[in-house]
Formats: sequence, structure tokens, C-alpha cells
Amino acid sequence: MHQFWTTACLALSCAALTLAYPQPQPQQGELSWQGLQQHPFGPLHRASHHRNSGSNEDDIDTYARFDQDKVFRVEVSSLEQLKSLEAIVETLNLDLWSNLRMGNVDVRVTAPMVAVFEAATRHIPSTVMIPNLQNLVPTQAPAALLHNTQNDWNFTDNSFWLNYHDLATLNNFTESMVQQFPDLVKRVSIGQTYEGREVFGMSIHGYKSNKSDMDEVIDDNEQDQNQSLWSWLFGYSKQTRKPSKPKKHPKAVLLHAGQHAREWIGPAVVTYIAKELILGYHHNKRITKLVNQFEFVIVPVLNADGYAFTWEKNRMWRKNRQPTSIPFCIGIDPNRNWGYKWNTGGSSDNPCNEGYHGPEAFAALEPKMMSEFILKRKNVVAYIDFHAYSQLWMSPFGGDCKEVPKDDEDLIEGGMGAAKALHSVHGKRFVVGNICDVIYQASGGSIDWTYAEGKVKYSYGVELRDTGRYGFLLPESEILPSSEETMAAVVYLANFIRMREKQWGYMV
Repeated sequence: MHQFWTTACLALSCAALTLAYPQPQPQQGELSWQGLQQHPFGPLHRASHHRNSGSNEDDIDTYARFDQDKVFRVEVSSLEQLKSLEAIVETLNLDLWSNLRMGNVDVRVTAPMVAVFEAATRHIPSTVMIPNLQNLVPTQAPAALLHNTQNDWNFTDNSFWLNYHDLATLNNFTESMVQQFPDLVKRVSIGQTYEGREVFGMSIHGYKSNKSDMDEVIDDNEQDQNQSLWSWLFGYSKQTRKPSKPKKHPKAVLLHAGQHAREWIGPAVVTYIAKELILGYHHNKRITKLVNQFEFVIVPVLNADGYAFTWEKNRMWRKNRQPTSIPFCIGIDPNRNWGYKWNTGGSSDNPCNEGYHGPEAFAALEPKMMSEFILKRKNVVAYIDFHAYSQLWMSPFGGDCKEVPKDDEDLIEGGMGAAKALHSVHGKRFVVGNICDVIYQASGGSIDWTYAEGKVKYSYGVELRDTGRYGFLLPESEILPSSEETMAAVVYLANFIRMREKQWGYMV
């Protein structure tokens, strides 16, 4: 571990930074950049432990506070600056709010580390996006818990999407859909988390619809009339119903959110999409056709342990809740732990880091269970992993920036159309492209694996609202419009796939 910090410090050229820029004197309670250079192990871990979302807070009885924590927007204009910022983030164990990339990078800095960060990044322009994070947190956590005393939600209107909801309420939503619409909605279990929570969702499909198989079935009344006619003319009856064809297993569109625990907008959006598909069936011709032809598998929260922790202890928690080799640094980043070209760049070896990729691929239970689910089903043709934030619609690859999907043209065309449909609802613009083109290298991500190993042609990672004003603390007033526009994008994409993939036969 000592070698790890020493290497990181050398990568920063610490001495050069110290000589090149005058260093402000630390205030009481603050740490200095020089102090971190002189004591690369002990002080750094004590600093990073300060309300950092990567530390273990099981012993904290109250909800974590973030007084005077700041979110900086760093304006990266060169590869040299990008590499320098990457080393600073790794060395100071900072919380990246957006991916490392050329352009704007958002970083949360805890109060004791602000002066250190400002000294280390004097050569890179930056602005303060959120001057005091604690000013935003109360509207998201303890106050939000008050909304969840209601157990008899009316899921047929939009009132459920006026607030964020805890894990129990989201699970109740799924169970309610299964119970209320048994011919349309089936419960699907994905697996169990480290803390013993079941990860589950719903499968939405017109299971009893003959039309979905494209079988030409004569109406019962018409059949009776034909049989009577044959009996009158020839004295015997004729069976006019064509023999039924074996039912084809429908192609599946898999949507999930909540890989990263603090991204509350994702579960809210996918539950809205589920509601629209269910209630739109038999009432909206377009949705009815899609639900008859596709199986929509929707899993609101993949990282159930982490999501529960954001409601119980720490609103800024990102990772899962599995132990690591460092006792006070809990959790693996699920979206850096998928198995395709794992640990090739854009993730961290440090268990205390938010982007910790784990000791090996699929060490995190969440990607392991979801990958096994996909391989077992063998019918998934589209996969969307919803995240926040930045308004991006991304396709593979992120682990190897020299690798281009063989279906790149279809992926980009589908993504562009989805973004256009999304924009038509509330005017929000999403950037479309491959992960490496849109952001930066990020290995171990879900859509690299689903495309390359899971054989899911239409694999997308979507970063929902906003572009940084609120970041992960998106106000509840944004839930419904974000859900409405994303629903339009999903409907477009499903129709695009249906028309593009006519070789599947029954999906024309």
C-alpha cells in the first residue's frame, strides 16, 4: 500500500507543483498539500475518511452531513491536464461526480481537503459549482423519508413520481404491478446481495396475446359458422383452425437502474417506464404492439444494498456494500467490475476510491448476478443501464478505446433517434456516441460486457438529467419530466429495433 501512494505521488510531480505555485497556509483543521507529500499514507487516509462515500459509516447513528464540501468543475483542455487531474483525484481519494474526460470534470472535495485540492489544481482552470453540498442534501434525504409513510399508493396516476422513494417502496411498486396485472406482469428474481437483499424486477409482455406470435387464428364465432356450412353442404365438419405454431420466446428489452446507489433519478425513471407500458397496454396502440412483441424486463435497483444505505446513512454513497481488503473502506464499484476487458483503464486499484474495480472481475455480486441472468435468458436484444448525470446516450466500448463495435452504425443510429425523441418532449439535449468518444476510458462497464460477451446488440449506458447544476441531487420536480422524455426515447428505440431487425421474422 505504501508503494501505491508513493507511485501516485510521483505521478503528480508533487515537488514541481510545490515549487511552481505559492501554497496557501492551511486554516485550522485543514490539511496541507505539503503534509500529504510528507506523509503519503496516514494523513491521506484520515483525510479521505472524512465523510467520504467510500468509507465505512456503519457506526454513525445520524445521517451523514456534508457541511462546506464543495463540488468543483475543472475545465480540462489538454491530455497533460487530464492525466494530472486523474493523479490528483487518485492521490487525494476524491469523489468524481462525472467521468474523467476532456472538457468539464466535476469533483466533490470534502471541507478539509479544499485548500489542498485548490493548491494541486492551480494549473487547471476550475469553478465552484456547489459551494456547500449540505445545502442540497436535506431536501433529498431525511425530508424525503416522510413521503414514504404511505403504503396505498395509486400507481395509475403520476403522483408516485412527485417524490423519490426508498427501497421498500420501490419493491412495493414492483410487487403491486405483479399482483394487479397477473396476465401482463411477471416477477423476475435476479439474485441476492451481500447483505441478503433480493434483487428483483418485473417482466412485462402480452403473454396471452395470440397476435404476438403472428398466428392466423380464426375467431371462434367464425369457426362455428364455417363448420355449420360444411356440415349442411357435405354432411361433415371441417376443422378450419390452423394448427398452432410453437410459441416463440419473445425478444427482451432489459432496463435497469441503481448500479450506483446515489443516482436516485434512475430507479424513479424506470418505474415510470414500467407503469406506462403496463397501463398503456390495450389503451395505446403503439405500446400494445411493442408489449406484444417484446418482453420488457425492468429492474429498478440493481445495487440494493447501496441504495438502502443512501437512505439510511449516507446520501453520497456510490458503491455496493461488500467488504474489501481495507476494513474501513467498504464497497466495489459495480460498474467497474464487469468482466469484459476488466481493469484496463479508467478504474482504481484502491479500495477506498469511488471507482474501485474490485480484486477480480465479477467479484461484486451485482454485475455477477445480472450477467448470469442475461446469459441464462438468451433472449435479450436490448439493454439500457440508466445512470446520472450528464445527459449522455452512450454505446460500447469504454474499456479499449481502439475497439469499435461491429454494429456501431446501428448503435449510433438507434441512439441518435432515441435522443431526438427524448428532445422532442421537454427540449433536453443528450450527447450520443461511444463511451470513449463521449467521455474517456472506463473499463469494467456493463455495456461493454453485454455487447461483447452477452451478445446484446443494442447495449446502451444512459446518463440522465442534469448537466451539473444539481448533479446527483436532482430535485424531485425533475422526476416526472425526466421520466416522460426517457419513456419517449425507449419507445422509439424499441420501434427502431423492431423495424431494423426484420430477420427475426415475427417482429416485422
